[in-house]
Amino acid sequence: MRDDQELRDRAAELASVYWHHSIRLFPDLVTNGGKSEALLDTECEAILGPLDLEGREVLDIGSWNGYYAFEAKRAGAARVIASDSLCWNLPALRGRETFELARECLDLDVEAKVIDPTELPGDLAAVDVVLLLGVFYHMHDPIPVLKNAASLARQALVIETHQDLLDIGRAGMAFYPRDTLNGDHSNWWGPNPECMFELLESIGRPQVFYQHHPVIGPTRGIYHAYRTADVASQSFTATVDNSSVFNLRSPEGRTAVFRPSRVRPTPMARGRAAAARRWRALRGRTSG
Repeated sequence: MRDDQELRDRAAELASVYWHHSIRLFPDLVTNGGKSEALLDTECEAILGPLDLEGREVLDIGSWNGYYAFEAKRAGAARVIASDSLCWNLPALRGRETFELARECLDLDVEAKVIDPTELPGDLAAVDVVLLLGVFYHMHDPIPVLKNAASLARQALVIETHQDLLDIGRAGMAFYPRDTLNGDHSNWWGPNPECMFELLESIGRPQVFYQHHPVIGPTRGIYHAYRTADVASQSFTATVDNSSVFNLRSPEGRTAVFRPSRVRPTPMARGRAAAARRWRALRGRTSG
């Protein structure tokens, strides 16, 4: 029998660690995540909202506290696998404990798999939808990770990533040595949308639908990538207007998204930088 008081006691004990996701564990209890509940609600609508997940299998790579795995299950997915390695294994984060607590509080049937993104596909079998959210730019060598993640997706490969070089007018990816992006040694790359589109096309995912992040703006991008338009039609339900949701296979979509622009950080982006500093401090405690 579920012991709600025991779960609340565990939540109180884990309140001192850094949560990346704000998750409502009980009607009156929300974790204090680096991403607020409001931001996640809006972000989730852009990431999972366009997908028909009813009866599908989903893999969430780099799940951390598990928000997107849980939301995929709530959206009707028949099977969801949450995978992580770094955040689940760092003692200061206690990430696996936070995931297990949230899974028990929400009472959702979500599987857990410890595997580093660099070890994909490992022993994982293909699923319908693969989520690669906030992972690409943390990889020192991201292209093999992208390719192997794509190999696991029968239908949609969904990517959310930091972006840079929005003003150069050609495909490019900025490299951040040491801790030059937000003071975090794990931030390595900042692709621009044209670069991401060309990378996805080169690994056999040329049908790409793109959105600027709905809160942070174009310094973060969301991509739903498919092998063909026919495959996309099986699960991608958003209206493509080349104004808010862009078809990067179309000249109109590419022109609108790839056009050079200068972007100033939004207040939300500055807030995420503050959250990154909290994350950096925690990582420093583990390596000191």
